[in-house]
Amino acid sequence: MSGETFAEQLRAHRAAAGLTQVELAERAGISERAVSDIERGLRRHVYAVTARSLADALGLGPADAAVFESAARPARATSVTSTGPVWGTDWRNLRRTSMLGRETELDQVLRALIDESTRLLTITGTGGVGKSRLAAEVCWRVESDEPGRVVWVPLAGLLQPDLLLVTVATALGVSAGAGEELPAVLARVLDQRSTLLVLDTFERLFDAAPALGVVLDRATHLRVLVTSRAPLRVRGERELPLHALPEPVAAELFRERARSARPGLSLEDGDAARLVADICRPLAGVPLALELAASRVRHMPLHLLRVELGQPLQVLTDGERDLPERQRTMRSTISWSHHLLGAGDKAVFRQLAAFAGGWTLDAAEQVCAADRVLAAISRMCEHGLVEFDPATRPARWHLLGPIREYAVEQLAASPEADAVVRRHAEFYAGLAATAAPLLLGSEQAETRRLIRSEVANLRAALGSATQARGDPEVALRAVGALWMFWRLEGAFEEGRIWIQRTLELPGVDDSPSRANALWGAAWLSYQRGDVPTATAYAQELLKRSTAPEAALDRRNALTILGHVAIAQRRFDDALSLLEEALELARASNESWHIATSLLNLGTVLLRQGDPRQAVVVLEEAVAAHDAAGDRHFVAHSLIELGYAFLIWGRAEEAAARFAAATRTFLDLEERWGAAEAVAAFAVLASMCAHAETASVLSGASEAAYAEMATRVMVPDAELGAPFVAQARAVLGETEWRRGVQNGRGLSLEEAAQLALRKLGPAGG
Repeated sequence: MSGETFAEQLRAHRAAAGLTQVELAERAGISERAVSDIERGLRRHVYAVTARSLADALGLGPADAAVFESAARPARATSVTSTGPVWGTDWRNLRRTSMLGRETELDQVLRALIDESTRLLTITGTGGVGKSRLAAEVCWRVESDEPGRVVWVPLAGLLQPDLLLVTVATALGVSAGAGEELPAVLARVLDQRSTLLVLDTFERLFDAAPALGVVLDRATHLRVLVTSRAPLRVRGERELPLHALPEPVAAELFRERARSARPGLSLEDGDAARLVADICRPLAGVPLALELAASRVRHMPLHLLRVELGQPLQVLTDGERDLPERQRTMRSTISWSHHLLGAGDKAVFRQLAAFAGGWTLDAAEQVCAADRVLAAISRMCEHGLVEFDPATRPARWHLLGPIREYAVEQLAASPEADAVVRRHAEFYAGLAATAAPLLLGSEQAETRRLIRSEVANLRAALGSATQARGDPEVALRAVGALWMFWRLEGAFEEGRIWIQRTLELPGVDDSPSRANALWGAAWLSYQRGDVPTATAYAQELLKRSTAPEAALDRRNALTILGHVAIAQRRFDDALSLLEEALELARASNESWHIATSLLNLGTVLLRQGDPRQAVVVLEEAVAAHDAAGDRHFVAHSLIELGYAFLIWGRAEEAAARFAAATRTFLDLEERWGAAEAVAAFAVLASMCAHAETASVLSGASEAAYAEMATRVMVPDAELGAPFVAQARAVLGETEWRRGVQNGRGLSLEEAAQLALRKLGPAGG
């Protein structure tokens, strides 16, 4: 049966077992409709847990089960290249703990997610009850079965509901092109993947729930798992309330965490057991409250801990006493732990609330106006108020959700709040400014990883800087520094929104920082295919760049206008604009600008029909970028150089350049570049009489461009169009379409490896 589809195998095995669809569904614990849809081929994605349940229900032996389950795997394998790199906090960076007392709920979530009727499952409950940890454990279980299926999007630091879908799009590595609606783009991409989208800490974004509902309606194969204090009230939502732990389990959790805090602590004798029961009783079974209390056994005997917890804390306001009992319990426990801190540590604690995605030591020392910040953080770790992230480099710490909420309240009530938020925004604007030039050199990959790890803090900094009480100049500096990162990551939509918001702030029209923001706005608009907007931004940049000291800004404006001219087939205009841009770059003696100007000039020469001269210029561009250590633009220059060789009729030289670029893009985890490389190999395959391979690679690149909503300008597409058309005619329309469809089922990495194997220098 190894050559049969999953649907065919399911029908055959069910018939052999003598089971009806209803009987099989009951045995497997799924719906009858699910079995029917799978057998009729209506289900494009069958999850691994569903396939395994069906195999068990059919009584398949190990060999048959392996073949059966492998047939269920989606053709489009998810990889680093197809999903994009992880931004911000990943669930794998969260401390993995035992699921003591949560085994039933874990099983309920996993079973619900394989039920065809479950589209949106929301885990609800009070703060500290363990919603995020349960969701993270679900991710671990799903990921172990189907690597790459989970997309985790932390929302704790996001306060703008209108940015929810943009944040999801960035996590997926997709964007909306000009004239496209982001919900439609997300739905299209998510519907093609076997995706479990996890939205952690949704409660501040309820206004965004309808937009999520639109995506769910359009992406019928999408599953969404949400953690929230309350349900989203979206059609089709299933709610799983997460309740407090019963007393025996709460006591066991306390003992487990107490032993971790103080190894060797005896908790089994009668007196200790009674003390543990007394300690746990006022904590109402809230896991985080139990953990905070357990952390105190490092420095406090059990009988004193019982006394401390037995005394009502005078820290709750009358309004807070109206909160539900378990929420009051959580707040009381946090307040108690906070109350035990010294005055200096309390100041650091509330200032740490400014961080949305955790912090490094350097960041904490800059933002917190205090001495010995590391010592204060270490003491808070001992008290259970701060968590250390052991898997990250450099070292990072973070506040768990309910604790950060309490810290935010403490900061808001202090006179230093505005100053702390301002220092936070200034620090991350400075981090972005320091990182920006490193994105253009040999430290490019490390710098991109650094910025990804700080994306939540950068969003928070931009959010505060663009508010009425914020600093527009800080926002301008930040977006002017970040736009190249957004471009390299393919996050065109998020970058466009932040830059547009910043450029519209009052008082920024005459700022010197506006030039870089305009440059970024123009490029991101152009990349999305929005040529009119790109032109408008470039024209504004050109008008404000008449002074001699603004020569590079003028060069940047001319570069964009030159690319616009190429897109509009005004090649003579483009040549004039890009030659002037190169002259300005040379006069400024800026090596990176010279290198990219050479690339741009070679691009227009090639499209003018002069491949030999283009080769000369592009080889100089490759060498210049290589000298600067900019691997990204080395690879892009190699793609253009490969096209020049191809049009010149030198296919072997073209193959070598395409192969080198492809390997670089894969190493950089760069989807945009990898898609360009696969498209280039499709042209090479067409020219070299590999028509079937050309069709597959064409389908793969088309699918990737559609996901990213990147616009391939007509003159770019026309470079290889004659060769592709010839290959299509040779193969025949039916076979060509079949190949394209097969290509759409490949990940970018799979397509790139296919191209290297079939067409790279080593493979002939």
